[in-house]
Amino acid sequence: MNVLIGSRALNYWFPEAQVRPQSDWDIISNDPIDGSEWHDPAILYNQEFADRYYSHHTIEFNGHTLRVMSPIGLALIKRSHLWRDLSFQKHVTHFHKWLFTFYNQRDIIDQQFLQRRIDLTKQMFPQGNPNLMQKKDDFFADAVTKKYDHDWLHELFAYHDQPLYVRLLRDPNLAWCDKDKWEALSDEEKTQCVAEEVYVISTERFLVPNDWKYPAKRAFMKSADKVCTTLCSGWFRDFAISDHSLPQKGSQDPFFMILSKLSHISLFTMSYNPL
Repeated sequence: MNVLIGSRALNYWFPEAQVRPQSDWDIISNDPIDGSEWHDPAILYNQEFADRYYSHHTIEFNGHTLRVMSPIGLALIKRSHLWRDLSFQKHVTHFHKWLFTFYNQRDIIDQQFLQRRIDLTKQMFPQGNPNLMQKKDDFFADAVTKKYDHDWLHELFAYHDQPLYVRLLRDPNLAWCDKDKWEALSDEEKTQCVAEEVYVISTERFLVPNDWKYPAKRAFMKSADKVCTTLCSGWFRDFAISDHSLPQKGSQDPFFMILSKLSHISLFTMSYNPL
């Protein structure tokens, strides 16, 4: 059985999800089909996904009949590689705009299929993430040149009397956060916690190094990409990926937008705290 996945399958169900004429035909098949991007059924749980999530809708391609992967199957496949930084913005947009409703309808078996594919994807495409089980000074001693103290930036962008991540720390001297404390937060507080981190990264890595001549929304989106892929992991990253409201924080939150439009002089003379 040949099963069509990827952007062509998404376009079948949602014609407004446009594809370019040169877009790949991603097909799970026993043997490569001429003109297609072959997805070996022996890897990444492809055969199991094809068997469980194919639909009875078909498309003819180069003399072959292709069954179109169902929307729930596409949603699970898309979610399985959203932790990667490769083409993340395109994939997360597809996920939220067209597939998130189906993803939310997953059952226990679907979740098991998803987790199996995530595990296999991480084995095939390893991607490093920071080690949180170290002192905060060591954790922040990375290759990024910092003009201002990272924790102070967190205080600047805090929604409450202290940054939300402080409430999550298992040990105040370590960067490691406690999942039980995270689960005790409301959904709004979780979104705020992720947003605070994104604001700090936006300022630290994009706005300040570019002398504040960098679009604030673009800085936010690029920083959100990093939180969802290379800078974070586990339950924090999972929430950031699945949070519909997070992008709105970058385009609508007046606090961030006002501060990001100020020059570094007017902003940081308020309570200057250089490294």
